[in-house]
Amino acid sequence: MGYKIGSFIVNFMVTRREKKFMKNFPDAIDLMVRGIKSGLPLSQTIQSIASEIEGPVGVEFNKIADSIRLGTDMTDALWGRANKLEIAELKFFCIALSIQQETGGNLAETLGNLSTILRKRKQVKLKIKAMSSEAKASAIIIGSLPFVMYLILKLLSPDYVEPLFGDPRGIKMAIFGFVMIGLGALVMNKLVKFEV
Repeated sequence: MGYKIGSFIVNFMVTRREKKFMKNFPDAIDLMVRGIKSGLPLSQTIQSIASEIEGPVGVEFNKIADSIRLGTDMTDALWGRANKLEIAELKFFCIALSIQQETGGNLAETLGNLSTILRKRKQVKLKIKAMSSEAKASAIIIGSLPFVMYLILKLLSPDYVEPLFGDPRGIKMAIFGFVMIGLGALVMNKLVKFEV
């Protein structure tokens, strides 16, 4: 139980930090695009992101800027943070920079397109969340009904529900019911979860 609770807390904190990162990451890319268009070098735009954007984005870009100052290659510094964070959008960013450095081209336009794609992904995620919220609410209501009905019957007529946990056949039926509710919850959870 201690391991499970600790794991749940850590996963919750990681997910919350990733959400905060993704909230400001498109703004960071836009800031980088403006810096590149105004003639700043890429390392300077990374430093400006570290100083001007708050939260996890500023912290991570500050670590990237520190690595570059210590002599690490920019691509290696970016990939080092991307591999530690395991955020797909940051990996897209690193791939875009790596390809641009190898092939050339307009970096500001490439990053601008990436920022637009990330914002559209966020919009699609919010739409999916809104559309699946009705199904989630239905699942919660349907899943809680047996327990609510049991409590009501227990209060109004205790003798009526006593065989459910007082008789071996009732216990088997209750276990079967719990298993079916659990399976139904799993199926509903899979139906309303989408990866964008």
